[in-house]
Amino acid sequence: MAFKRTSTLVLSLLLGFLVACDFLPNARAGANGGANMKAEQFFEPKMVQLLKSIQKNDISTAKQLIAEGVDLNVLGDEDITPLLWLITQTNDLKATQRALDLGADANFKQPNGDNPVTFVARDYAPEWLKMLLAAGGNPNSIDRNGKPAMFNAIGGENWGNINTLLEYGADVNLKDRSGKNSALYPTYIMKYELAYFFLLKGADPYIYDDTGSDLAWSVYEPLEDGIIAPDSINYPWVMKIKQHLIDQGVKFPPPSPKEVRAMWEKNGKPEH
Repeated sequence: MAFKRTSTLVLSLLLGFLVACDFLPNARAGANGGANMKAEQFFEPKMVQLLKSIQKNDISTAKQLIAEGVDLNVLGDEDITPLLWLITQTNDLKATQRALDLGADANFKQPNGDNPVTFVARDYAPEWLKMLLAAGGNPNSIDRNGKPAMFNAIGGENWGNINTLLEYGADVNLKDRSGKNSALYPTYIMKYELAYFFLLKGADPYIYDDTGSDLAWSVYEPLEDGIIAPDSINYPWVMKIKQHLIDQGVKFPPPSPKEVRAMWEKNGKPEH
């Protein structure tokens, strides 16, 4: 239905506006230089001393504090970690690298499920993400919303981070909670160029999400409903996807999500 795609687009634009205006709690202040919240606001004095030593490149003092039991992989107030504090509040790439070298875990999760990899994937420059992945960060990390880090990069149209995640082995068929992979997800936020990109990178075009929608339907519906017009920026990419699917033997029009769900009810939902 036209309503589904239109409302999805409006919601996507609204969320982008809220993040840009810092109305959402996960807005990436550090991507624009940091909010400069002092370490003392979040951590005990010994951790503050350790972070200052790392910032000053005083490695001997940092190692001594760590030997005394100060752990870089802990939660401070508001569930911020020392590594995330360095990333968001100092914007200091070298200091963050020192923390990783001293044992900060690039995969250390906050209670909500976010970790440094999912945090930087959307808005930070590729050198930040590459640094975390080189230190053992998981390119298939999942965030608080059940989305792979790749989906965050897709949402931000961060091509540098998309390619960095692929370079480090991100799975293009890793799904979110609703069953979308890296080719299907972009169609829900009207980024069909990225859908085509991931299709060529090996994303499975035949998977269905939990609504019964697949890539073919995500192409057919907006064309049929006139949501994507010939003068739209998405139009050439939608047509490329459609032709690719036709070349693979997909028939148009494809079954609707309602028809797919009826088949599932009758025959059972396939694992695929």
